[in-house]
Amino acid sequence: MSELSKCFYRVTAGRSCRDLCHPEYATCWQSFVGITKTLLPGSYKLYLTLLVIPPLVKGGGYTAEYWFNHILGYASISFKTYIQAISGLTLQCLLYKLFGRLHYYCLMGVPGLVSAALVPKLPHVHLRLQGITYFNMMLEVMIKKSRLRCLQLLRQSKHWATICFMLFSAKIMDVLRAKTVNQFWIMYPATAPEDGKPTPAPCLHGASCQAYILDGVWKYALVGFTIEAARGFVSKASLIYGEPARFARELRQAIGPALPLFLAAYVGSFRSISCWLAHSTGRERPGHAWLAGLLSGAAYLLYPKYQIFTLGFTKFLEVSSRLPSPPTSTLTVASCLLQMSWEHHLNTVAVKPRWMELLQRLPVLRLVHMCSIGYMYHALVFHSHLSPPFNSKCVNYCSDFRVERIKRRLVSWMLEHSWSAC
Repeated sequence: MSELSKCFYRVTAGRSCRDLCHPEYATCWQSFVGITKTLLPGSYKLYLTLLVIPPLVKGGGYTAEYWFNHILGYASISFKTYIQAISGLTLQCLLYKLFGRLHYYCLMGVPGLVSAALVPKLPHVHLRLQGITYFNMMLEVMIKKSRLRCLQLLRQSKHWATICFMLFSAKIMDVLRAKTVNQFWIMYPATAPEDGKPTPAPCLHGASCQAYILDGVWKYALVGFTIEAARGFVSKASLIYGEPARFARELRQAIGPALPLFLAAYVGSFRSISCWLAHSTGRERPGHAWLAGLLSGAAYLLYPKYQIFTLGFTKFLEVSSRLPSPPTSTLTVASCLLQMSWEHHLNTVAVKPRWMELLQRLPVLRLVHMCSIGYMYHALVFHSHLSPPFNSKCVNYCSDFRVERIKRRLVSWMLEHSWSAC
């Protein structure tokens, strides 16, 4: 038992779920009714960026069907997140009734995991969005918590983290160029025509090299600016009516240049290097994407954020597990070897045993989604100094800041308690 859990049990001894979770409601039923009435707007607020950004990035070609499906998808994921929030907060009371006391792991972790399991089935694209987002945040917390020397070095050194990101980028771009996987990434390299006919120019893209490069720089800088603006707008929207002057000032401060610069530099350098290599050798070759991806990954120095690093790490794992080539980073050797061995065994075994077929049917993405949410909910309260701000925003929006009040209440109890007695 950790020291933190020991202190938790000391300060919560004799206290109920009402004392910690809902002192404003006399009973758990009243709490359930209250959150059912009040939590819905927060879920819709959380996904405003999902409503705003995709149409802006799309840039045209809108149809009535597109808008209908887009708005319906936004409403669906928001409502299902609302159900998940109600389930998680209600489970806190149910688990207290079950155990007869407040439990360290049943305050946030288990309710988060179970509520993610109970939520109505999400479309694959939304399940993947939530699952990968929370998995990346979980990796971020694990990296921050880890005492492994190599991870501590990565955490403290932007240069080593940049080298790792460059290797991730090289592998990802090489795989996307080969078209052996279809995964989301920051950008996609130009690929050979489907009919296999050679292109008249050395490069694979259609327009001139200058237009191709400038188009990428402009579009991705605009995407970065749009993301920053949408994020700032959502976080400062409450000031529009009360303090419009302050809203405009804080919105300007919230829109930073780092993300647009990173995206523009990453895409622009990749396309520039790819074109230069193609013209230097007379034609585009498969290895060019690897080298261009490696060198363009240095743009990470412009935006050295955990979110970008873990996105690259996750995609590196995904694409590496689908290819028979060895991993290119010592950080991911064990995970990649395990995934590749399993993938190789599935593809080469003559007759699959029954247990292997059953194991292959496991909903891995759903399990990752559940475990990551449970882990991050627990981290938000008990390791809040390591939890990413986005995790706090998600949970607080969806719980109407109840989880934040729980955390502060728990901290106040611990401060009132004698730590030497733990």
